[in-house]
Amino acid sequence: MTGTIATLLGGIGLFLLGMGMLTDGLKVAAGPALRTLLERWTSSAHRGLLAGLLITAIVQSSSAVTVATVGFVNAGLLSLSQAIWVMFGANVGTTMTAWLVALVGVKFDVGALALPLLGLGMLGGLVSGRRTRLAGLGRAVAGFGAFFLGIGILQQGFSGLSHLVPAFDGAGHGLLAILGFVLLGFMLTALTQSSSAAIAIALTAASTETLTLLPAAAVVIGTNIGTTSTAAFAAIGATPAARRVALAHIAFNLLTGFAALLLLVPLLAVSQWIAALFTGNGLPATVLAVFHTLFNLLGLLLIWPIAPWLVRKLSGLFLSDQENMARPRFLDASLAEVPALAIRGLVLEISNMAVLVFAPARESVAGHPSSDGTQTHDAMLKLGEAIRDFIARVTTRPLPDEDIAALADLIRATQHLEETAGAAALLEPASRTNGGPASGWADLVAAAQPCLELRIADADTADELERLLHSVDRAYQTTKSVLLAETASGRIRREQLEQALAEAQRIRRTAEAALKAQRRLLPWVSRAAENA
Repeated sequence: MTGTIATLLGGIGLFLLGMGMLTDGLKVAAGPALRTLLERWTSSAHRGLLAGLLITAIVQSSSAVTVATVGFVNAGLLSLSQAIWVMFGANVGTTMTAWLVALVGVKFDVGALALPLLGLGMLGGLVSGRRTRLAGLGRAVAGFGAFFLGIGILQQGFSGLSHLVPAFDGAGHGLLAILGFVLLGFMLTALTQSSSAAIAIALTAASTETLTLLPAAAVVIGTNIGTTSTAAFAAIGATPAARRVALAHIAFNLLTGFAALLLLVPLLAVSQWIAALFTGNGLPATVLAVFHTLFNLLGLLLIWPIAPWLVRKLSGLFLSDQENMARPRFLDASLAEVPALAIRGLVLEISNMAVLVFAPARESVAGHPSSDGTQTHDAMLKLGEAIRDFIARVTTRPLPDEDIAALADLIRATQHLEETAGAAALLEPASRTNGGPASGWADLVAAAQPCLELRIADADTADELERLLHSVDRAYQTTKSVLLAETASGRIRREQLEQALAEAQRIRRTAEAALKAQRRLLPWVSRAAENA
């Protein structure tokens, strides 16, 4: 008995080692191709699904696809709606492991297959030199060898246990026994952190008649649910985007597992029929591979109609301060149907955007930039995108000329506010230290700061905005003249001059963009008040 347990542990270890080598090697061999596929093939649900399926089938690791997907979401390259379809595709792609075990691992002499692959793969890595992709390919081939060798050792181990396990066909054992096997699959996946390893254990146990089909199928369901433990662990302390993607993964797997458990007996019967029809045999491992594929496809069909609802719900969870800033407060889809109300909502939203932009910008101009200036800029870009998307919905129907003029001004106001946030995020007060007399900077700062106060409550402030614009330009010219004089007299070096001039230009650009935004917004404030 002790020797059998040691054999099983060794088989599991070799299998996990092979999977790790296979995944790492294929990622290196593929180079940037997988990243490109994930970036470009996610423009729609269908393409995102296909990308997740293909990449997982290639690298044999849904965890690797999950990590890459979360990274792209955090970097803003993928939206949540795109990412969840990649995740759904990755879940279907994991069925490839079951097919490898069923069609190769338990049907051929794995020793004759595994050992040459191990040897060829390691030799390929040795002779690859600095050719990284060739070395990755060699590692992947060796990983295949270790993978199949692990399967062979698992078969040996389970063959020594088959006489100790009583027959189980579901009759007279009830739901609790089936749930026990589901829990076993869950624990195997949670302990190994690899659903592939747990599935291989279930399939090899069935192929050696250690388990009959029904309990083995229940174990496979448990492995599918068990992958949620990986997502749950990854979500602990992760970014909000990562937690939302992890929750989508958990929701899909729980739904899929519940449906498979509910339909366990009929799905298994269909799997036996399909395996006999298309493969000409009813080998347990083949039946279980069909079963694994079927219930993942069933889960996909079930999640498809509720995916938009799931995205909306997840989008409102775990919001960071930056994401809260980026969420529109006054724009509702129903407003887009009534142009007057839509314009009022846009004025309120853009006014709120101005408040969010101006407060940190004033601090930056004063020489006290906040650490989240870049985050504010990123949030304003997302809010600006949401505003433009709303305007696009408003313009789907013919509009009077006045409404068209209003929307044009509001688009420009949004762009100016984005420019304000971007310019403020680039301010470097340290470059002012050696850049001329303090009075030169003080005048420019004093002229710029009033520009970063919201002045649209009164429609009579247009003249004041123009006065502030000229005041900032005069202060900038004065500061520029002082800096040039200081350079000519040798008090500051040329490189210091260039840094200081760039800083003065950024201050002027921050102030001017803020004034232009208010000037575009101002004519429509009174109209918005009339429609209140």
